[in-house]
Amino acid sequence: MMTAPAADRLNTILFAVMAGGWLAPLLMFWLYVWGPLRPYSYPAGHLLPGPGFAVLVAGCVALWWVLPRSYFRVHRFERSGRLYERLGVRVFRGVAPDGDLVNRRVRRSDPGYRVVRGRRGVAAWVKRTERSERGHAVLLMLGVVSAAYAWTIGWRGWALYLTAGNVLVNLYPILLQRYTRSRLRRWFAAAPVERRRYAAPVNGA
Repeated sequence: MMTAPAADRLNTILFAVMAGGWLAPLLMFWLYVWGPLRPYSYPAGHLLPGPGFAVLVAGCVALWWVLPRSYFRVHRFERSGRLYERLGVRVFRGVAPDGDLVNRRVRRSDPGYRVVRGRRGVAAWVKRTERSERGHAVLLMLGVVSAAYAWTIGWRGWALYLTAGNVLVNLYPILLQRYTRSRLRRWFAAAPVERRRYAAPVNGA
């Protein structure tokens, strides 16, 4: 796997924008629910959820360890990639870390740059997509329960914002990881042996 300082810088910026636009507001939401940092314009009173909510949160976090290997397989309906393309994953890939925008910018100065090279690179990248998907699955469910709680206490604006951000920051990255694995599977199955030692198509590569 090849890396480039320019790609690392661009990826860091994209990660910061995506995470800052959702994780920071998510933390702010729970600080407001807690109470001491709640703006005066918000309704007063105790809003913290009960102990059962902690169990729900623990269940979301446990997804990191309990998701089975079968979850990460490329299923028959995913193999062509058309489902994800219809859902706009290719558009999202354009602005995602290690996506089309980053790769095009880096290749202006380094035409030979590739995110993945060779059989080992493909295997390592598949593992990376699984780790990324696992992490986003945890955050996705934490976002779902947070948005649902915001709705139940009447904070509808927060519920809508957290849901929209959750779709962009967690759901679409999950879809992108699955789309990438389907592409790698098709490429690796179709490519002649002598081509497999060279660059495989990953995201915008």
